Amino acid sequence: PAKKNVVKEDSPKPRKKARKEASEEAAAMASEDAAAEAKDIKTMFKDIVDAMREWFGTCLKEIKYLSERIFGYYFINPSCILQSESVNGTNAGRKSLPEYKGPDVPAYASSSKDKAPEPSLVLLDKNQSTVSDLQKEDARYLEKRDAALALCRAKTDRTRKLAVSQQSPYTANSTAKVIIPNKKLYPGYNPFAPIDKKKLKELADWLKTCPHYRIPLDKKPRTSRTWWYQILRTSLEWLEDCHIDAWINVLRKRYDANPQHFRSERMCFLDHLFAQQRRFNYKDFKDSEPDQNGLGRRLPGGAWNYYAGTIPSFCQSNKVCGMDIDDVYAPVNYNDTHWIATWISIPKRHIVVWDSICSSISPEELDVVMEPFLYMVSYLLVECASSDEQRAQYSLEPFTYERSTNIPPARVGDCGVYSLKYIECHALGIEFSKRDFAKRNRKTMRDKMAVDIFQELPDAHEFENKDNDANLGTYEG
Repeated sequence: PAKKNVVKEDSPKPRKKARKEASEEAAAMASEDAAAEAKDIKTMFKDIVDAMREWFGTCLKEIKYLSERIFGYYFINPSCILQSESVNGTNAGRKSLPEYKGPDVPAYASSSKDKAPEPSLVLLDKNQSTVSDLQKEDARYLEKRDAALALCRAKTDRTRKLAVSQQSPYTANSTAKVIIPNKKLYPGYNPFAPIDKKKLKELADWLKTCPHYRIPLDKKPRTSRTWWYQILRTSLEWLEDCHIDAWINVLRKRYDANPQHFRSERMCFLDHLFAQQRRFNYKDFKDSEPDQNGLGRRLPGGAWNYYAGTIPSFCQSNKVCGMDIDDVYAPVNYNDTHWIATWISIPKRHIVVWDSICSSISPEELDVVMEPFLYMVSYLLVECASSDEQRAQYSLEPFTYERSTNIPPARVGDCGVYSLKYIECHALGIEFSKRDFAKRNRKTMRDKMAVDIFQELPDAHEFENKDNDANLGTYEG
């Protein structure tokens, strides 16, 4: 009989066949995955291309719109030119548009005859901006630019830091640390700088020539220069209104000459009459009946002059509160027994009180002292506004106030000196350092103020503040 082929179970042929079938199935699956992935990639690129095409079309529309707007504007107003600021009054760096060829030739046409296009007509869409609209936009831009520049000038320079190579722990005495100190430098001048001994001696020698030099202080006439300076230089002596106004005038003179030395170019320093007038006339203001708009109350005479910057007359600023002035500094006399300093922030509608002896005025008493300022300052901004648009920027709602407590204290009698120094330091952007206001420096502060007044305002002892005499007993509104 014929011999049959018998395949044993352990023969390698079935295994080879199974592996071949498995590899073919895997290859088919891989091919399908690759095709799906390629399809996904193709779809993704198509989406990207569509998005780019749509974005590019939008850009072309914007470019076309801006081009029509620019050339349409300069075709109508060919006298407009673009130029950079000239240096020292010359035309250095000036850039201008091509020369105007006439009403029938576009301003951007070539000067060559063979390249000059035919006269064309420019049609403006009703919705397209006109020349007056563009000029208004330019005016708004310039106004915003000036405001931004003013804000930048008001801010201090950026803090300088050491380089990485200068921060090594092995260079403790690096010269760079001396060149670039860690603490903030005084922006304009040091209000606590040492006294010039020569100037102090010059002041002393000048006072000795006064006929009242050897007379006791309580018997000296108030018109005597020795009485004026002895009050100012003697510790714990109460400063009179004339001393307060003299130092305010020094600050006004310094600010007028070098406003960049101070923390802002939108501030003003007012004399003692500003606070005195509002406190004395507040009852009449409060009792007067307003009109339907809340206006028409009785303001003390001269209120408009303070608002418009014509008072104080010394170093007259002529700056309008709110429009040109943001910060107002003013000393306040409380019952002829205590001086405090106030900082009125018009944008914040807030008043900060610096009181060197908080125990001299209770919180309830301080509320009464500050009430005229809270209501009358806000009212003044609305009542004296020159237009309805400007008036709409303010409100008749009263200001708020706070008494700062974390400041160096003074002894009874030195409150006037400290109040004036608080104003000066804050206006310069300098913190109230306990070391500068330390007990050992109290006499030095008085002597330095006397020397500065003697040097900068030699006739201060004869000055009599008559700015508001003509308005006494009168009212506005």
